[in-house]
Amino acid sequence: MFCRRCGREIPGNARYCPGCGSRQEMGVVSAKKSTAETSTDKRKRQYAYRQGSRLGNFLVSLIALVILFSGAGDFPDTLEHTFRRMSASCFTVQNQKEMAICSAEGEICTIDIPEKVLYSENRCRMAFVDQDGELYDIQNMTPVFVDDQVTDAKLSFYGDTLVYIKNLDDGENEVCIYDTDRQTCERTAVSECREFTVSPDGKTVACLEADEDGTMYLWHSYGRDKMVEIAENVSEILAVSDRGRTIFYRKNGDSLFCYSQNEEKKTVAAGGGMSYILNETQTEILYMTEGNTWYYSTEFKEPVRLTGVKGSLLICRMEDDTVYRQGQGLILDRKTLKNLTFATCDTGKACYKVYHLDGEGKTAELILNYAEQFQISENGQSVLYLSDQKLYEIRDIHNSQNKICLSSEMEVSQFAADRKLQRIWFAVSDRELYFVKNKECVNLTYDLNRMQGFCMDGVLFQEGQTLYYTEGTKKVLLKEDVEETWIQEKDYAVIRMDGGFYYLKDLKDPVSLSIH
Repeated sequence: MFCRRCGREIPGNARYCPGCGSRQEMGVVSAKKSTAETSTDKRKRQYAYRQGSRLGNFLVSLIALVILFSGAGDFPDTLEHTFRRMSASCFTVQNQKEMAICSAEGEICTIDIPEKVLYSENRCRMAFVDQDGELYDIQNMTPVFVDDQVTDAKLSFYGDTLVYIKNLDDGENEVCIYDTDRQTCERTAVSECREFTVSPDGKTVACLEADEDGTMYLWHSYGRDKMVEIAENVSEILAVSDRGRTIFYRKNGDSLFCYSQNEEKKTVAAGGGMSYILNETQTEILYMTEGNTWYYSTEFKEPVRLTGVKGSLLICRMEDDTVYRQGQGLILDRKTLKNLTFATCDTGKACYKVYHLDGEGKTAELILNYAEQFQISENGQSVLYLSDQKLYEIRDIHNSQNKICLSSEMEVSQFAADRKLQRIWFAVSDRELYFVKNKECVNLTYDLNRMQGFCMDGVLFQEGQTLYYTEGTKKVLLKEDVEETWIQEKDYAVIRMDGGFYYLKDLKDPVSLSIH
């Protein structure tokens, strides 16, 4: 098969030319255009992002929305959609045939429905594996062919590397680390990789082979040409740091181990489901398992039991920490987890408990015993929470537990606030929306349909099908005949109206996301 655009031979049944990147059925922008950004520009962009990127104000610079649509190219009258905040995407599905990738500027690239969609955690890079096992990197809205016979793939935090598992003809596997900027690849052979975890910089891979011994290997893309065996009887890899200095994993499904300084240490029994948080160097871990919360540092001989409550572990986003997901856990861009405020969530009772880990990692002080919704201020000094349909504020959570009721006798259903907790809005069960001003509750509407939440420097809410925005007590009309609204991140939203989807950035004129 040869490319109809550049004439280059295309391997197998690839949907895109490895030379120019054009889609054979429909055609897309050539790969040469997709690499127009210079290496200097890329380095500047990555440096700027590393300096300024923080969770809560992520804006998708390349990929803002993913929309699945019918082969005819028009949105059907009835759409099924699911909202995925972590991937900053809104999906609409029909017939499972094709997918359109829409940029923030409204540019559209059409691909077949993929088997797996990959996002870098900073939201500025995207890749996908199609249903034929072909891996593609998206560069400036262009699919660039990377490899075929791919069974699994992951993007590094900044999207600098694509790590994937490739099936070989002899039944063996290859672990591959693909540099997305240089478009080069390093490979090493393994027997059969059942599971793998990638370090934040994307250059170290911990691989778990699918053998009876549960052997875990470590491979660096720099300087080593083979896998190094680390441990046996491994059932799950939790996290691996840059250069593999620290690895957390479980053996036989019920014991937590830490590999650090070329030494394996057993920490504690850890069976069942597990949620966990690590610091940036992954030398500390805060985790919950079997109804207990523990803190462990590689400096400790054994972990410290902090709480004994059921549920899952959450971080309180009171600071602008960058967050990187690895395995089922989160890595915070913090040197230490000490003095961290965290929460436990009891999904059965739909409530939270909030704790503060002390400066030595020895104890966790209970700050809030019961909350249906809560928010910590950005300086970590105060908390706003909803309990038994009343809205409360604690001004100084570390020195005083005195609480102030902000909602009087009204029954509050939800609230929204800025990061400093200086501007607060809340909705009540009687379809009313209030703004807290000088300890008084000022009504904004008696016909509230829904308060979407905090966006930009205020909140979005609907009266019927009319969408409004407010930064205090004055409401601004944005759009009429709005069917649904989704706040994707703090500075942009997606709305559905007139049977189609629109991208609403900076609360300006909506950009249609329909396929033309």
